[in-house]
Amino acid sequence: MENKKKQGLRLSQDQVLRQDLRLFSVLASPEEEFLRQAAELEADPLFIRLTAPGADGAAPVIRRRFSGASYAFGLACGDDALAAAAGSGGSAGEWLSERPAMLKLAQRAGLENFEKYFLSDSAFSPAAAGRACGLTAAEASALKNFADAFIMAHERIPSAELPALYLRCAARISAEGGKLSIAYAHPAYFRGAYNIDNAALARLVKSGALSREEAARTHALTARAQRLAWRKSGFHRTLTAIVERQADFLLQRAPLKPFSQRELAASAGLNPATVSRLIAAKTALAPWGEEIRLKNFFRKKNAFITDIIKRVTGAQAGKMTDRAVAESLKAVYGIRVSRRSVNLYRKQHAP
Repeated sequence: MENKKKQGLRLSQDQVLRQDLRLFSVLASPEEEFLRQAAELEADPLFIRLTAPGADGAAPVIRRRFSGASYAFGLACGDDALAAAAGSGGSAGEWLSERPAMLKLAQRAGLENFEKYFLSDSAFSPAAAGRACGLTAAEASALKNFADAFIMAHERIPSAELPALYLRCAARISAEGGKLSIAYAHPAYFRGAYNIDNAALARLVKSGALSREEAARTHALTARAQRLAWRKSGFHRTLTAIVERQADFLLQRAPLKPFSQRELAASAGLNPATVSRLIAAKTALAPWGEEIRLKNFFRKKNAFITDIIKRVTGAQAGKMTDRAVAESLKAVYGIRVSRRSVNLYRKQHAP
């Protein structure tokens, strides 16, 4: 009996180790490989069946979009290289010919309305969307159909055919009314992560609607979906934490704040090594259009204080005493630095 228990425990530990190694592989893989795996999963006919509601209305696999995230439709749809790749196929000419008109309709609707009525998962009413967006019902219906088709086409483009921008640039960060929002450059992130309804999955398997081979594959597919979802959700938490921490910089109110990957990992509930892998070689578009490497949003405290000192002294750099600078740092920025520390910073970074 004891040997059986030990054997069962060892098998269980082996399964956990295999799962950990597979998850590590997903986290460590380059963006091109990750997007290839995501597109392959989404295009799998059996996986598509798993995302469809069963007879009881419940789907074994449910997509959950990330809170506060959208899709950079204007950026993607306006990119000729991406549109050409997304439109490859027998009807490419006709499909692409509609793109300029559909982009204009989206612009007429406005960003907020477009996201609310054309990018949401809620039931779509052409008449209601048209009234809210200043479009006719026919225009709203055409725009919805085009947006759905474009997003699906973009998601399933082989990563090797994607323009370089969509492999390195994760998202466009927008500023509206003093608030920041994230619009993902690739729909694999925009469409969110997957939740597995194990009860619905068990009912589907027991129903006999799947062949024996398909029933066996469901477990492999859902396990892969969970690993991909972990990377997606981990990256979303990471990017959200960066945007929240550096909001003043992104709103052009102040320089970058001191921030380390270890701090982000603690606040997002992630391992520092995981954060490093998730942001590797990735960029984001700032509200003013500059493409910034995500690792550049992290800054050491010394560099931050040096910049603030330069702001405080300005043209008076040679006239302000160290004590006056220290007092200004405390009064204006709430930063407590001793006179001696100010002197050290000024000497280290003197021109």
